[in-house]
Amino acid sequence: MSALTPNVVGILSLRRWLREGWQVFVQAKGLSAAYAGIFALLGFIQFFAVIVAGLTPLVVALAGGFMLLGPALLCGFFNVADHLERREHVSLGHFFAGFGLVPPALWVVALIEMFLFLIWLTDAGVVYGLYFGVTREMGLPEFLAGLAGEGDTWSYLFFSGLMGTLLAFIIYTTSAFAVPLLYYRRANLAGAVSASVRAIFSNFPAMLGWGVVLSVAMFTVILFLLPMFPVVFPVLAYASRQAYREIFPV
Repeated sequence: MSALTPNVVGILSLRRWLREGWQVFVQAKGLSAAYAGIFALLGFIQFFAVIVAGLTPLVVALAGGFMLLGPALLCGFFNVADHLERREHVSLGHFFAGFGLVPPALWVVALIEMFLFLIWLTDAGVVYGLYFGVTREMGLPEFLAGLAGEGDTWSYLFFSGLMGTLLAFIIYTTSAFAVPLLYYRRANLAGAVSASVRAIFSNFPAMLGWGVVLSVAMFTVILFLLPMFPVVFPVLAYASRQAYREIFPV
């Protein structure tokens, strides 16, 4: 396949991407929220289990880890957005049908993301043991007290966060555009990853800003405003599709 040359965009493009993401979301807001709500519910169950187990600081690792898995969940939104663009009827099944359209190479990307997510959780667990001990339980009250300035909670969050940020940057750089390029079958695995890296670094200010928007929005929503996840995640997913279409137009 021929090399894909990314367009150059400016930082102001982020506003247009978000606006487009919102407009697509509004066209199928109930279905989009219902689909995203499945992942919100799964996240809540995981958070609840970790807190009950007395490992509350790992909630932050789980929240950050979603940034590693998020790209693999976009295909359902891509399929729905394509149908809406053609003014076709959509249903909840179209979200799941998007995964049936995924080529094998994209599943490889998803497996790599899962592998890095497991590394992230393992590293966070190791750091947790170093700071708090492998047998110590920390419930939500103790964790909140740590955030208020007692103990090593902030130090733990800082050092575990450094590892998560590095892994998230690797995933973001290699998959931000590789996922849609593979989904729309415009490149093979190596070509898609290479094109994604080129797109990130040839548009570094804009893509750095977009990465910050994605990270801050998702991290804040997952940790503090989980009921808003069914709205925020679809908007960002549709906005990411718009970013792809501007940087790699058909």
